Amino acid sequence: MKAYQTHFDVAMAFFIRNKMLGLTITLNTLSWAGLIMRDQYTKTQRIIVRVYGWLVFLYLFVAATYVQIADLIDIWGDLDLMAETSLLLFMELAVISKILTLIFKYDKIMEIINGTEDILCSENRLEGQKIIARFLGEHSSTFFIRAKYPFNELKSPGYEFALIHQCMMMVFTGYFEFNINIFFASVVAGCRCRLKLVALSLRNICINIPVNKKNLITPEEEKLITERLHCAISQHKYALDAAEDVKHCLSEVLLVQLTVSIVIICTTAYQMAVNKSTDTIQKLSMAGYLLGASFEVFLFCFQGQSLSNASEDIADAVYECPWYTLTQPLKRTLLIIMMRAQSPAILTAGGFVTLDITEYMAIMKASYSFFTVLQQVSE
Repeated sequence: MKAYQTHFDVAMAFFIRNKMLGLTITLNTLSWAGLIMRDQYTKTQRIIVRVYGWLVFLYLFVAATYVQIADLIDIWGDLDLMAETSLLLFMELAVISKILTLIFKYDKIMEIINGTEDILCSENRLEGQKIIARFLGEHSSTFFIRAKYPFNELKSPGYEFALIHQCMMMVFTGYFEFNINIFFASVVAGCRCRLKLVALSLRNICINIPVNKKNLITPEEEKLITERLHCAISQHKYALDAAEDVKHCLSEVLLVQLTVSIVIICTTAYQMAVNKSTDTIQKLSMAGYLLGASFEVFLFCFQGQSLSNASEDIADAVYECPWYTLTQPLKRTLLIIMMRAQSPAILTAGGFVTLDITEYMAIMKASYSFFTVLQQVSE
């Protein structure tokens, strides 16, 4: 029994656990792919895992991008075939940008995750646990994909190699795309949850403190409220710092994602409009690409909108507390917090496009505009 328990403990030591289920799944998935390092790895193991991760990255993504660029050059001038190849090419570029962001900004992202994990695990208030619970519950080709390989892919063994490569590329691209999107969305959701907990602390700043006949607090009560307020201010500052770090870490990759999504949406819509094929599977595949790209944009725009709303709710939480019973110094402090909340935390793409629901509608309109231009050029 002891031996069994020892093996179980060893196995669990290599399983990354997080308060947020989405991060638990994606952290383990990405670590198995060599993109995330585990704390218990030795220096030698880290080198091996890093080499393994780069080999996976080069084979599945860089090689896929190369063969699609080669095919794009080969068919240059044929708008129909170029649109088909560009669809997968830009999707690969989006995945590559996210993986590179994860690799080069890993330390900062993990610092944000660990900070959020500490806050969520230390929360013991009933309402705070309810807030956490809500957040824990958010031209035709021989092959599947047009590509030009540097060998004759129609003859053995080139055919078998290309076929295996494309099968693995399709499976792992979708797999990594899903996990990395959930990973980044969970990081943003963690910041939102921390801001919600700050709002709860401010809303309950006078909890368990009775009001006397004059509707004013006593000096002892003022001291207790001051301590609670200082704690809430510190939590607010750290939550805003984490949100700012998230914005800086994801800004470039979100710009790539938005640009790529616009290209994918308009080229997919163009393919569906000009393709007269009666193949139901092909039509469903193209519709799936269109919906997937649209949902991907919506996911980050929704997270950006929710993050801004959570930071702005701090001002409402301050107003909902019994501020009228407090002394003038405490009222001034609360007023400063409300003023700070007027500048909400945001997600940006490249530092100049704010991600929210309004921006999502603008992106969809831009995609449709590009689609109509592409259709007119074709005609």
